[in-house]
Amino acid sequence: MYKRLLVTVLVSVFFFSLWGKTETVCQSLEVEDSVPVFQKDTLPVKGSLDFLRIKRIGRYDRGIMNYRFIPKGKWISGFTMSYWDYNSADNKLLFAYFDNFDCDGRNLNFSVYGGYAVRDNMVLGLKFGYRNMRGALNNITLKIDDDVDFSLKDLKLEQNLYNVSFFHRSYVGLDAGKRFGLFNETALTFNFGKSKFDRGVDENLVNTQTDIFEVQLGINPGLAVFIMQNVSIECSLGIAGIRYRQEKQKNNLGETGKRMTGGSNFRVNPFNISLGLTICL
Repeated sequence: MYKRLLVTVLVSVFFFSLWGKTETVCQSLEVEDSVPVFQKDTLPVKGSLDFLRIKRIGRYDRGIMNYRFIPKGKWISGFTMSYWDYNSADNKLLFAYFDNFDCDGRNLNFSVYGGYAVRDNMVLGLKFGYRNMRGALNNITLKIDDDVDFSLKDLKLEQNLYNVSFFHRSYVGLDAGKRFGLFNETALTFNFGKSKFDRGVDENLVNTQTDIFEVQLGINPGLAVFIMQNVSIECSLGIAGIRYRQEKQKNNLGETGKRMTGGSNFRVNPFNISLGLTICL
């Protein structure tokens, strides 16, 4: 009798334990069933991120995606500016071999532009700009030893250029909020203007006037950040370029001349850093 009672108790405990496990499994299934509901909630959000697939290179599609930063059909307009100033008094320690080194210079570059997004993250546009460069070498003396000693003084240069550019911009969105993006600008620029070079003073003054025409093809990558819904700030850097330059010169002594130069430049130019503000309409 006691054996039957013990067996009955053990069987009851066994079935109760199975019932508890079954309830636990059902609860876990309820938790797992909530996962698709969560995914369905996030699907509309994911669709609003505006992913863009980058075209494959070669035979393989690597599935590279980026975010839509500038939608198709948008107009953009804005301006960029760069400025640097130099004075030899701030860098005397860099010129150990120079005596009486006195020079200064500045460079101001300003431009306004407008463009239209012909495709998502692709803008074509036109830019107008002005550049002013001034420099003066008041005095410099190079003396290494008794046999190497020469000096220059009273040299001044001023250059004023106007330019027109046709540019193409490709953007890459970095985040789902469409706030941060990278861009690369390829621009074909036509520069024209005048420069004036003075050497000497008073009766020893030689003044040379130069007419300048220049064509440039440049690459300027940068970063854009939307600080408001339709307003972004930009920073770009010139790293490469090909140019052709033609100059015609005439001085106060009646002498004339001309020259043509060209070449390529593939390096980072720290004096070609521009800051800008863009409005997207």
